[in-house]
Order: sequence, then structure tokens, then C-alpha cells
Amino acid sequence: MSRVSGLIRAFVFASIIAVRGQAAGVGPQTDPGPSDSNPIAELKHDAEQGNPKAQYILGCCYNGDHGFTRDPAEAAIWWRKAAANGVANAQFCLGLSFFAGEGVPKNMAEAAKWWKMAAEQGHPDAQYFLGLCYSAGLGAPKSTAQAIFWLQKAASHGIQAASKLLSQMGPPAG
Repeated sequence: MSRVSGLIRAFVFASIIAVRGQAAGVGPQTDPGPSDSNPIAELKHDAEQGNPKAQYILGCCYNGDHGFTRDPAEAAIWWRKAAANGVANAQFCLGLSFFAGEGVPKNMAEAAKWWKMAAEQGHPDAQYFLGLCYSAGLGAPKSTAQAIFWLQKAASHGIQAASKLLSQMGPPAG
């Protein structure tokens, strides 16, 4: 086993442990699921059982992260499930999928919708992308006030591109 694949296995296994540990009020499992010797099978089992964190991580795996073969359509399926369960990172990633048209049809309104959900949960990158949407009128009505609002939130979280764009926009009118 190469060092990289060993690190990938360790990451996935640690993610599974974290996912299972975060499940609220879980006692002994009635469904033991797949063998502990296959962390990917466990992750997929947890995702199929409705664990939002596992769904998000599985989406990332299908996106080509952690050495997996890239399958944007499958990534979008798992991100959509996690996003519907309120996982801000999944909402952001699903927005990117709609923006790029990877795994789903290109749709700026859908991208802005998912970015707004993530932005409202404090996701800085989603706040930045949503600000761009309002600034350009892409997927959302053009609104300088809304653009500034979201870009300021992103800038307050250290997103330098948001700070730069705000300085180019000048002070708000009024």
C-alpha cells in the first residue's frame, strides 16, 4: 500500500469514527452494517442510513477528493442529500455543482439558492459567492445592497477577494 492510499484510508476511517460519534443519542447499533475492515463500505452504509455528515463526506469522495475516481453526478446526489439535511458545506458544494454544471444541469438560480442557505449558516465562501450573484444579477436579482451585505460578511471571515471587491465597489449609496 502506498503512503498516499494509507493516508486516504486513515482519513476515511477517522471520518467514519467522527460521523458515528456525532450521531445524537445513539446507543448500541441494531444494524452492525458492513465490516470494520472496509471504511468506504461503512461510510456508504452510514450515508445510506441518512447520516448527513457521512453523505457530505461521500459526496466529497465522489468529487475526486481523497484519491477517489471523480463522478460529479454521484457527488451531487450525496451533496444534495446532506444539503437538504442542513449541512452548510454540502449546500456550498451543491451550489458550485449547479454553477459549473457538473453532475447537474448548469443553473445559476439553483446555485444562488444553495449558496444562500449555506451563507445564512455563516459559510464564508458561500457568502462571497452569493455576494457575487447579487452584484452581477446572476441567479438572483441584481442588488448592490445585498451584494455589499454578503460581501461584508465574507470579508469579516477573512475572504480577501470579498474585501477587494468591496473596495472596488466603493461606499454604499445613501
